[in-house]
Amino acid sequence: MRVNGSSGGVDPHRRPFKVLTPAVKVLIDLSVLYPQPPHHSGTFTADGFDVRRVVPGDLTEWSMTVDGDWIGRVTYQLMSKDRCETVTHWVPSRVLKPLTRGTNRGQ
Repeated sequence: MRVNGSSGGVDPHRRPFKVLTPAVKVLIDLSVLYPQPPHHSGTFTADGFDVRRVVPGDLTEWSMTVDGDWIGRVTYQLMSKDRCETVTHWVPSRVLKPLTRGTNRGQ
C-alpha cells in the first residue's frame, strides 16, 4: 500500500475510509505538519513540544477528503523536554513516509 496517497485520478465509487490491520509503521514529518509561517518571529522555548523533527508512528486508517486528497489516521509521540504525549489524529498524506528497515535519521 502506498503511503503518500493515490497514484491516479479519484474514483467516485471508491470507499472513502480504509482501515489498516495491522497498522503500518510510518515516519511523520512534524515540520511539514506544523509549518512555521513566513517571517516567523517566535522565541525559542526549551521546554516546549519539539515539532521540528521526524517521528515514528502507526498509520491505522486512510480516508479521502471531499476534495479527493488522502489523509491518514496516525498515532505518535509528541515530546518536549519533560513531557511525552501520545497523539492520534488525521494528517495529510504528504507528511507520511513508510518506515523501512535501514531508515536513518527519518529519511
